[in-house]
Amino acid sequence: MTRPAIASFRAVSKRYGSHCALRDFDLDLREGELLTLLGPSGCGKTTVLRLLAGFETPDSGEIFLDGRKLAGVPPEARNVNTVFQSYALFPHLSVFENVAFGLKMRKLRGAEIRARTEAALRMVRMEGLGGRRPMQLSGGQQQRVALARALVNHPRVLLLDECLSALDYQLRREMQLELKRLQRQTGITFVFVTHDREEALSMSDRIAVMRAGRIEQLGPPRDIYERPANLFVAQFAGESNVLETTVTAITGPHTLTVELAGTPLLVRTDRKFDIGAGLTLVLRPEDVRVHEEAAAEGGLTGHVLERTYRGVTLDTLIALDAGPRIKASEFFREDAPALDHQPGQRVWVNWTPGWEIVLPHDAKT
Repeated sequence: MTRPAIASFRAVSKRYGSHCALRDFDLDLREGELLTLLGPSGCGKTTVLRLLAGFETPDSGEIFLDGRKLAGVPPEARNVNTVFQSYALFPHLSVFENVAFGLKMRKLRGAEIRARTEAALRMVRMEGLGGRRPMQLSGGQQQRVALARALVNHPRVLLLDECLSALDYQLRREMQLELKRLQRQTGITFVFVTHDREEALSMSDRIAVMRAGRIEQLGPPRDIYERPANLFVAQFAGESNVLETTVTAITGPHTLTVELAGTPLLVRTDRKFDIGAGLTLVLRPEDVRVHEEAAAEGGLTGHVLERTYRGVTLDTLIALDAGPRIKASEFFREDAPALDHQPGQRVWVNWTPGWEIVLPHDAKT
């Protein structure tokens, strides 16, 4: 069942001088979801947050929160809080005072301020550290304080602007899990901005892939990864092998034969193509299989260029006889020596028909 919209953008545009940050932008934020805005720098992700928070004003279009137009509503009157990349903690205040700051500005009673501040610190597992100053905390602890300060006000929407980017890899992974836990526990709508695809895929209920001020595709992480709308989405959502081919035969309702530099390949797709049409095959490296000998028809031959050991996987870069290079990523098993192909070795690669992503040439951009 689709959740109701809590906030909406309708035909919103925003320019900064000659740069168009958003153009005719439409988006619904659903009640209680974790939505991620994913895209390259400059695509408009942060502008979406700043407009919803009230830090910027749209040049055209309307923004709604709980059915109310936000035009002219100042930031402090919007039930929206933001966690910034820099955390923006007050260095001269204690952890407790930082978290309680917004409640004091609202002139709540002292007992309620204490109770809600202590509850927020427990929620982010920072109880007992209320007396410390921000400079006495680790980066992860500062992140938790910033989250507590935002959550203590019980916002309708929490905006997170690349707030994990300053953390090291391990701590970042831990905080990803922590954010998911907090979002589920509170039921607050989270809008998370990142350019890290793994972060987006692992955390989100839905992902909006953005480019040049517009949404290229909006949907669940699995749809974004496995059924991308175009080549931009496919490549931004994960590592991709891109092969340009031509349809030579229609062999079934959902099966085509295509040709890559004279080599026939069988592919499956729900899209309709005519014979002679050009199409783009996108293969995820984890779907490519590498063999020392041909095990079936329809594969491609080549030789190994590079091998990279990554602990969990072994990555192989292969120069195909048909022309392009292709990367395979296989789970490493110590009892499978055949996986350990050497540079220069002749190999044969294939994949299960249906695992490829099939795009028409006009969906490349």
